[in-house]
Amino acid sequence: MRNIEEYAKEYVNDYDCENYQVKYRRRKILEIIEHYAPDSLLEIGCGLSPIGEFCNGLKMYTVVEPSKYFCEIACQKFGNNAVRGMGYEVINDFFSSSLCMNKNYDMIICSSLLHEVENPKNLLHEILLSSNHNTIIHINVPNADSFHRILAVKSGLIETTKTFSGRNIQMQQHTVFDMNSLINIMSETGFNVIEHGQYFLKPFSHSQMAKMIEFNIIDEKILDGLYEMGKENFGSEIYVNARRK
Repeated sequence: MRNIEEYAKEYVNDYDCENYQVKYRRRKILEIIEHYAPDSLLEIGCGLSPIGEFCNGLKMYTVVEPSKYFCEIACQKFGNNAVRGMGYEVINDFFSSSLCMNKNYDMIICSSLLHEVENPKNLLHEILLSSNHNTIIHINVPNADSFHRILAVKSGLIETTKTFSGRNIQMQQHTVFDMNSLINIMSETGFNVIEHGQYFLKPFSHSQMAKMIEFNIIDEKILDGLYEMGKENFGSEIYVNARRK
């Protein structure tokens, strides 16, 4: 069983490079939201940056977040519902379909979470039950075939690209996905993948990237370039957009 509050503490303490990873992950999600233009959106797990904070025009937005600390941050951001409309809701709980029955969301976002849960198929089944045939499901996870993992194998630091790193263990993560295994698990749990892709080329580990940013070896222009390069190959994160079969 994952210790959620311990995870939240470790996440915040290791946020230097993750801050940039979150930025580019959010950029991709917002591109997808802009494309599909949902009226209603469910976000499963929000961390420090609920996606609803960056969206305009949503009529209904729900966050389900198990960490009390992250949930309190989301509540502070959305405390004044009158500013954004009365359809904003923050639920402090582990996600299950029973929390969101009959809401008919246009889009469900499960960002940087599937690899962390003990049984990803169970989570996907609950997402399936919370969706209808028109709901767009967006899932993103770290990529086993990221440039930095392949480099680690070639350097003799890890045995295979799916070997658990020290950070995987520190952050209580349970699965290392590549694109094939992500698409397969989606299909096995009742989804049709309609789009898939990757983004943000990360040449080195989180700690190495953080030091390069700290000492101005790379700047945001380089990071923006790495985001674009990652769309072509070896991106640090992969995603699928899917609908239920």
